[in-house]
Amino acid sequence: MNKQEIMLSCRDLGFRYGEKTDPVFSDLSLTVKKGETVLLMGPSGCGKSTLAYCLAGLYPEYAGELSGEILLEGKPLSKYGPASRAGTLSILFQNPDNQFCMDRVDHEVLFALENINYQGNLEERMRELLAMTGLEQEASSPIHILSGGMKQKLALCTALATEARMLILDEPFANLDPAASASLAGMLRQMNERGLTLLVVDHRLDWWRPFLSRVILYDNTGNLDENSITCEELEERQEEFASRGLFLGNEWLDRRHPPKVPGQAEIMVEARDLVLYHDRKPFLSNLSFQAKKGSVTALVGNCGSGKTSLLQAAAGIGKYKGKLFLGGRAGLVFQNPRFQFVSTSVKEEIRITLRAAREKAEETAVDQEADRLLEEFGLLDWKDASPYALSQGQQRRLALLAMLAGDCPLLLLDEPTYAQDERSTEFILDLLEKRLAEGLTVIMATHDLELAAVWANQILLLEDGSLKPLSSREVSEYISSLIPREEKEEERSEPS
Repeated sequence: MNKQEIMLSCRDLGFRYGEKTDPVFSDLSLTVKKGETVLLMGPSGCGKSTLAYCLAGLYPEYAGELSGEILLEGKPLSKYGPASRAGTLSILFQNPDNQFCMDRVDHEVLFALENINYQGNLEERMRELLAMTGLEQEASSPIHILSGGMKQKLALCTALATEARMLILDEPFANLDPAASASLAGMLRQMNERGLTLLVVDHRLDWWRPFLSRVILYDNTGNLDENSITCEELEERQEEFASRGLFLGNEWLDRRHPPKVPGQAEIMVEARDLVLYHDRKPFLSNLSFQAKKGSVTALVGNCGSGKTSLLQAAAGIGKYKGKLFLGGRAGLVFQNPRFQFVSTSVKEEIRITLRAAREKAEETAVDQEADRLLEEFGLLDWKDASPYALSQGQQRRLALLAMLAGDCPLLLLDEPTYAQDERSTEFILDLLEKRLAEGLTVIMATHDLELAAVWANQILLLEDGSLKPLSSREVSEYISSLIPREEKEEERSEPS
């Protein structure tokens, strides 16, 4: 292969977080050509994000020990200074909070432009980037008040500010609503067609299909290029995806149905004429709905529409006026689970909840129950690790487990399935369905409209400051409206 065609390559790469830890991966090799869109897929927690950080030059500069060689446009990555590297290769984190440096949206973008010594008009370029990502109205907003989806857009904005020739994207659609995802996918496709190289870590390939060069199924040893699959080969490799617990299609949804809720079931949540506040300003009003015991309520809507704020109000940590009745204690699983951890080890995180829920239980019993729950959730091997050392998917499972361990009759979930592979998603849903049959009530904010359409007893759309019930049919029609026109034309032209 002509060296001029290669954008990024690594050979015999190995990484571990410390001398006494097992390697996350070893003897890895990978080649990405200029102009490719390469999707890296693998089970949650297998080391994909760690590899992305290494290829972006963040590791081992900030953590761990790296062996092997990484070349960027034929030059050792270690020979690049921070500015020259950022101008060639930029990364978008799975958790955008981890990459912000400033207090306001406009300041963050200006900071990125200043760091690459942008020679044009800084203010004009900043406004152009914000408009490109749909954030022009949020220029002066403090970053901490943005929704998760808006933060994801801002992170992309700062990545684009570097004018890098290659982007590494870690779950870029994880916090975005479907409309924003469609817009982002279209933007990335246009940039890819103009020559931008993309290396993507994602659990789903739906948005990438129209401009995908190949999928690589991640293994933590060996030559990853040998695991490449072209778009034409995807359907014939279904069994391989299934054996790894990875998403390929939506067939897994076929066995999901809304919980059966008796007509006379008690009301667990009732909101009437609810008004929600940001600081002292009302931004949602006249919210009224009910949720019955044993049911699933899905809150859907665009980024920043107020889904998280409504969950926080129900959990007692958000400002509101009006009537809000809860039929028991509520447990909230944050969109970013890192914000709710209170201990230094995975096991202690569960023990704290168990002690609070079972005040008279002996410590031995608490310890045994914590081990049992961690094993049930596939986290026992990490019981002594810090919650912050887990992958995003593992952190989400730990946060969910911590709330379930508290025996709360009402569970409030903010994006419960994002950053999960198919196996982990089904695992979480199976556990929740078991608890739902025992009387648990679930209210979830989600951008996964397909899941909401088949699994929720009621779907509530937050839009323009109000709440509107949607039918499954209306949700399906909305999903269909997001499919790019050229894809619909391809589907119609296929022989029946």
